[in-house]
Amino acid sequence: MTNPYTEMQVNPFEDAIVREPRDVSFSVNGLNDAPLNRVLTKFAALDRGELPRSSPVKPDRAQLVVSPDRGYGKSHLLGRLFTALGRKATKVYLRPFQDPYKAWQSILLLTLQELDRPDDETRESPSQLSSLAVGTLAHIVADFAQNGDPEITAAVPALRRLASGTLPATETPGRLAWLGALFAGNGPINRLAGLLKQRHIDLHGHEKAWLKVLVACAFDEADGERRRAALKWLRAEPLELEEIEQLRLDQADNDGRGDASPQEINALSFRRLQGLCQLASYYRPFVFCFDQTECYASDPMLIKALGNCIEQLYAELRNHLTVVTANQRNWVDDIKPHLEPAHRDRFSQEIALEGINKAGARELIEARLKGCGMPAKGVAGFFADNWLDDLFSTLVELGVRALLMRAEDRFRTLARPDAAPPPPQTLDDLYQVELNGIRSQKALQAYNQDCLMWFAKDVGQAMAGVKVGRTSGRRYFSFEWRWPDRSVYFAFEGGDHWRRWKAIADEAIALATPPSRSQGERRILAYVFRTPDLARVPRPSWAVAKATMDQAGSHGFRIVELTIDQVCELHAARELYSNALQGNIAFSGSATLAWLQTRFAPFLSDIAAAGLPIQVRSVDAGGPAAKEPPKAGQANASSDGLDGDSLRRVLDIVREQRIVDISVVLDQLGRAELRDPLLRSVEAHPNLKAHPGPKTIFLQWRITA
Repeated sequence: MTNPYTEMQVNPFEDAIVREPRDVSFSVNGLNDAPLNRVLTKFAALDRGELPRSSPVKPDRAQLVVSPDRGYGKSHLLGRLFTALGRKATKVYLRPFQDPYKAWQSILLLTLQELDRPDDETRESPSQLSSLAVGTLAHIVADFAQNGDPEITAAVPALRRLASGTLPATETPGRLAWLGALFAGNGPINRLAGLLKQRHIDLHGHEKAWLKVLVACAFDEADGERRRAALKWLRAEPLELEEIEQLRLDQADNDGRGDASPQEINALSFRRLQGLCQLASYYRPFVFCFDQTECYASDPMLIKALGNCIEQLYAELRNHLTVVTANQRNWVDDIKPHLEPAHRDRFSQEIALEGINKAGARELIEARLKGCGMPAKGVAGFFADNWLDDLFSTLVELGVRALLMRAEDRFRTLARPDAAPPPPQTLDDLYQVELNGIRSQKALQAYNQDCLMWFAKDVGQAMAGVKVGRTSGRRYFSFEWRWPDRSVYFAFEGGDHWRRWKAIADEAIALATPPSRSQGERRILAYVFRTPDLARVPRPSWAVAKATMDQAGSHGFRIVELTIDQVCELHAARELYSNALQGNIAFSGSATLAWLQTRFAPFLSDIAAAGLPIQVRSVDAGGPAAKEPPKAGQANASSDGLDGDSLRRVLDIVREQRIVDISVVLDQLGRAELRDPLLRSVEAHPNLKAHPGPKTIFLQWRITA
């Protein structure tokens, strides 16, 4: 008789860690409903009544979700929260920031990256930012109807439904075109900007600028020049002259100075976030979720910065709910003691997570087995010999991850009864799982200054004789590796304004120039890392800045363009270390960090010795490097996925086999280099799911409701 467990290509219980809240697709009936409902009740206070709201809503305290131990489902609860809120909220998942002086810049960048993701993770869905912009503009125009414009008055019902997303799909394109035509000139914006104050929305004198930026976000192509300029403005970056003209901004609206200090950048980032939350009166509230808080524990300055952020969110931002997750011991021993008493009061009482009971365990196990195509007899056989009863004979409940680990062992035993127990997973195995997980989700590959800072700060400690720490008195090069005879400095900059880059180059030159002859010469290297999604620098038009950057290059200034593989490797390293700190893997934080330091030793050595490939070159445009035309099997540049015929072939293969190794699918497509477009298509399709493993990625067919 065929063993159904042996035939399965993957163990359904291996994936026990939620890497992304949006990946959550199943929940046990009743498990942690009480904590979830407490958070949803707090959100309901922001969501009362019809939009738009008469004035911004003051938030409640940050909702503190505490897990009794590792593996009780903190990130899973956030995923359930995201699902329950649906399109009622703009959801922002916040991994830990690393620079206490630019925490708001980090939060703003992550917020805008989240906003640039689609509403429901399908390729056809507009981005959350586009929906926010359309909803806000439609409501503002509808508000204008009280001034007596007959055409607008007649359009009010349709505009309100367009803003709420309830306008029929057949009517939406026409109404969007009408709304876009209305904003073709500056006239309507000048008139409509004054309406914001009627709803007590204060944008600090930049009301017209905000509307112009929203128009670009609502109606321009995703990769259009004007929309790119709008995103730069939202990110609190300085704009070039041509970008100001594209957006038709006043010079005073270009308030991101090229030579701004970290404190100024942080303050402007906070004001941008404040503006987004104010405008949520016209659209939908924000939900900010601070997860992986164990990563703050080793640095009291980061804990203090977190407390400051929670305080400002409560006191100065509107139309939002903040959620913070933590493990009980970590919260009580490592974080709470370092918070100022006033900041502790900005957290709610602890919302405790629950373990899973026997009935819930059966439900979860059955769902995992059926989801992988296990027949009914195989599901029943899993519970034979009173396995589940014995597991709970002395326990009322278990942590969910502990249950999944027991079920993983049970499945392995049933699949190969006579096989010796497998060796425990190594850190290399766990790292490869994280690496494949990052590769399977494009959103996780975006520029992330916090990941680069973490790498410089934590992994960089491995080198012999080095002192690693933050610099003082520097605007841009905020981190240093220091030896007695030399230093390596790091700046973290995602923008592409000539004045900012000239200022960075000037500071690199100053770093290499000793204050006095008596101090002698020190060898200096000064790095800025760039990722493939960022615009290339310098631009051809940067005559003055380019000359300064060339001069700085002779003093050790280096711009390093990381490859997408390097980006994935660095992000996977950070996720692995975070999992160790959270207790999600069977290795301590110190052991995991030591392993990462060994793995990245050649890369660290290259950085310390300027052995990396350095690129400081001009390109034809200020945006990201031009993409090659799509090859056969690829979609257009806007989707980065497979073309229709190739996707249909993939669907047929995965539907038939239920779970299949990605290498098998690529063989059928005939080209191994289609891996990334294939993963983009899997990410966007409701019936496909990627399961990262240590050696490969499996693609699963899933039935959606």
